[in-house]
Amino acid sequence: MTIEDQKTPAAPDTTPIDTQGAPAAAESPSQPEAPQVDAFTAGVEAARAQEAQEDALPPDADAPDGADPAAPPADGQPPVDPAAPPAGAPAAPPADAPTAKPPTVDEEVQQLGLKDRAAERFRELNQRLEEASGFRDRVSQWEQTVESTGASPEQFGGALRYLSDINSGDPARMGEAYDRMQGELQWLGKQLGREAPGFDPIAAHSDLATRVASGDITRDVALELVQHRQAGALQQTHVQTQQQRVQQDQEYDQGIASVKELGLGLRASDPLFDQKMPLLTPAIEVIQQSLPPSQWKQAIHNAYLRLPAGAVAAPPAAAPPRAPNNPTRPAGGAPLAPKVTPENAFELGVQQARLLGQ
Repeated sequence: MTIEDQKTPAAPDTTPIDTQGAPAAAESPSQPEAPQVDAFTAGVEAARAQEAQEDALPPDADAPDGADPAAPPADGQPPVDPAAPPAGAPAAPPADAPTAKPPTVDEEVQQLGLKDRAAERFRELNQRLEEASGFRDRVSQWEQTVESTGASPEQFGGALRYLSDINSGDPARMGEAYDRMQGELQWLGKQLGREAPGFDPIAAHSDLATRVASGDITRDVALELVQHRQAGALQQTHVQTQQQRVQQDQEYDQGIASVKELGLGLRASDPLFDQKMPLLTPAIEVIQQSLPPSQWKQAIHNAYLRLPAGAVAAPPAAAPPRAPNNPTRPAGGAPLAPKVTPENAFELGVQQARLLGQ
């Protein structure tokens, strides 16, 4: 019988171990559980490393106090999406969501609780509003079309009268249209240097007429020279007109800006500015109609300074009751107010301000 020494370590077992599914041999109860101790130690070390890493990172602003944003969700709770909006915030509408349509007339009638005649009247007014809106759009388009032609009111009226005459079928009116057309052709001939009934373009250029009479050049060559001269003159006039329009637009914008700047300054320095403005409005209209934009600011400022310091506009008075018509007595009434003109605009404003200040 062999007696084993307890202090002598046992010889290693060289028997091959089945790693495919055979359970590992149980260790002696007297030896410590080394694998379990090592796993516990590794878990503690991993937890300490995780805490150190979290202390180094900045705190999450969206996470509540005491909550770990990196912690996994609790049992039974869905995972948290970092890109999701915070709780309680209104959800953003989807990009392809259809826009809300305005309510129909019937829906508005139901919302307002209209019945019978009131509902019928509401529908009638809504229909008139739609017709008026369409009419306003057509008028605006017509005005833009007329303005785009650059025609004066007289020219536009003459064009309409000419169209009316040639389509009338009346010989007298058609003859008048023919005579007016002859005049238009002569005017265009002068502008372009071309021959027209009753107009010789060479006669307006004496040097060319002399050369044609002496046989130095032919009439056709003279006509070409006239047309060349007129084309250059028209081009120069066109360029000058465009430059003048641009300059006028710039002056108008500068005048409006200077008047706005003046109004802001007066409003800031005078607490009664809003009360004085109704007294100054007639003078401003006259100034803008009679003076160039570069003089608006100074003229309006002078008119404002001529108002008394305490002048304020009176509230509009109620209209007096209308007297019944009585043919046996002459109709009475207050005299008409004088018409505002560039000459009396300032004086009328000052007189009104003085009366209100008494």
